Amino acid sequence: MEFDAWVLVAGIGIFLFGIYLMEESLKALSGKAFKVFVRKYTSSPIKAVLSGTLSTAVLQSSSAVTLMILAFVGAGIMTLNNAFGVILGSNIGTTLTSWIVASIGFKLNIEALALPFIGIGGLVLIFFGRSSRTANISKLMVGFGFLFLGLDYMKTSVEALASLFDLSNFKDYNVLVFLLIGFAITAVMQSSSAAMAIVLTALYGDVITFYTASAMVIGTNLGTTITVLIGSFGGVIAKKQVAVGHVVFNVVTGILALLLLKPLNHLILESFNMKGEPLMALALFHTIFNVLGVLLFLPFTKTVAKFLGKVIKDKKVHASMYVYNATTEVGIAALEAIKNETTYLLRLAMVHNLKLLNIDAATVLSSKNLPSNFFTASPHGKQYVIIKQVQSETFIFSSKLQATELLEEEAIALNRALHAIRYSVSSAKTLKDVAHEFDHMEDSEAEIMGKKLQEFRKTIVDFYKDFDGILEKNDSVVNLPRLVKSMQKLKTEDHETIKSIGEAILSKHTHEDDVSSLLSAGRSFTLSLRQLALAVKELMLSSEESDIYDSLELSEEDLKNLYTEELKNKGG
Repeated sequence: MEFDAWVLVAGIGIFLFGIYLMEESLKALSGKAFKVFVRKYTSSPIKAVLSGTLSTAVLQSSSAVTLMILAFVGAGIMTLNNAFGVILGSNIGTTLTSWIVASIGFKLNIEALALPFIGIGGLVLIFFGRSSRTANISKLMVGFGFLFLGLDYMKTSVEALASLFDLSNFKDYNVLVFLLIGFAITAVMQSSSAAMAIVLTALYGDVITFYTASAMVIGTNLGTTITVLIGSFGGVIAKKQVAVGHVVFNVVTGILALLLLKPLNHLILESFNMKGEPLMALALFHTIFNVLGVLLFLPFTKTVAKFLGKVIKDKKVHASMYVYNATTEVGIAALEAIKNETTYLLRLAMVHNLKLLNIDAATVLSSKNLPSNFFTASPHGKQYVIIKQVQSETFIFSSKLQATELLEEEAIALNRALHAIRYSVSSAKTLKDVAHEFDHMEDSEAEIMGKKLQEFRKTIVDFYKDFDGILEKNDSVVNLPRLVKSMQKLKTEDHETIKSIGEAILSKHTHEDDVSSLLSAGRSFTLSLRQLALAVKELMLSSEESDIYDSLELSEEDLKNLYTEELKNKGG
C-alpha cells in the first residue's frame, strides 16, 4: 500500500467539515436552551464545572461554550469566578470526542456507518429541508457521517505511512518533542478534535507508541489555548480575562500531566489492564488528566478569578458599567447587558435628582449597583455628564446589536430598554433645567416657598424608595400594583400642589416671581417623576402590564395643560 499525502489531507478536511456541520447544527437546534442552561446552572463552582462539561459534550464545541461564557460575563449576569468553572468543565467535555472516535471509529466498518448518515441526511436536506429544524437535523446527520468518513481516509493513509517508518528511530526523542508536535497540530488546525483524531489514528497505525501518543495529547490540550488567545485579541476585557484563565488552567494541567506521565501510563495500561485497548486507554488518559486539573483548580476558582480581575484591567475609562464589557455575539446576553445598564442609568438619574434637591442619595437608594464616587460627585452637573456618557455608550452598543439578527421578542425588549434610557435621561434633564427655581425656593422668605420645597423633598424620597424597591424585586405581580399606586398618589399630590399654588395666587400675598418659580418647579418636578416612572415601567413590566399602566396614567399633555391653565388664571 502506497502512502498518498492527498488522502491524508482529504481525510483531515472531511473530518473538520464534519465537525463544523455538527457544531453549527447543534448550536441551531439547541436555540436558547443551552444559553439558558449555562446561565442558570452556574451559581456555584461545582455547578459551573458540571454545566461546562455537559454543554461542551452535547454541543461538541468548547469554542461555542466559551463564546457564551464571554457574553454572560460581559453582560454582568455571570461572575468571572463561575465563568472560570465553566471553562474547567468544558475541558472535560471536549474529551467526549476522543471516546467517540476511539470506541466507534476504529472498531466498526466506517463506510457502513458513515455512508447511510451522509446519504439519508443529504436526501432529507434537499427534499424535505424547508423547515429549519429538519434542515439542521439533516446537517447533523451529514456532519456525523463526514466525521467518520474523514477518519476512514486518515486511517487508510496513516496505515500506509506506518510502513515507511521505523519506530526505533524515534525512541530516543525527548517526550517534549511529541508534546510540541501535538501543540503545533492543534494550533495550526484550530481544532483539538481533529488533532486528537490524528493522534488516535497514528497510535492505531503503530506510527507512535502509547507513551508518545499521551505526550501528544497533552500538547493538543495546550494547543487549544492559541485559538482562545487569538479570539481575545482586540476583544472586551472579559474576553481577555477568560482567555488568560483558560491558558493558566491548560498550562498548569499540562505540566501536571507531564510530571505524572509515566505513573498515569502505568496506571492505565498495567493497573487498569488496558494494553489490549490502546485507543480507549488514550481516551481515558485524556479524560483523567483533565479531571485532575479540574480537581486541582476547583478550590481556587475565586482566587484565580480575583487574580485575573486585578492583573487584567481595562485601561480605557468607561462611564458604563456593563455594555463596555459586553459582546453582541450572543443576543440573550447582550440584551441582559443593556437591561442591567438601563437599571444602572435609572439609578444614576435618581441620585442626580436627589442631589439636586440637596438630599443624601445614600439614605434613600441601595448603593450596591452604583460606584461610591457617584454619590459624592459634585456638582450635580458633573453627574449629568456621566449620565449622558452612559446613554451614549449604551446607544452605540445597541446600534451594533440591532445590526445582528434579532428575534422579534428580542427587538421589542431592546426597543423598550432604549425608551427607558431616554425617559431616565429626560427625568434628569427636566430637573436640571429648573435647578435655579429650586435655589430660588430655598432662598425665598415666602412661607409657601419653603413649605413646597420640603413637600417636594418628601415626595421624591417616597417615590424613589418605591422605584428602587421595584428595580430590586423583579416580580410583576407585585410591581404593577405598586407602580400604579405610586402614580395615582402622584396625581393626588400634583392636584394638591396646583390647588395650593392657586390659593397663593388668589391670596395676593405671594410675589409674582415666587408664583412663577412654584409653577415652573412644580410642573417640572411632577414631569420628572412621571418620566422616571415610565422608565421603570418600560424596564420592569411586560407589554400587557404596560397597557394596564398606561390606561391609568396621567399623560404628559394632560400634565402640561394643568399647569398652563394655572398660568392663565395667574395672568387673569
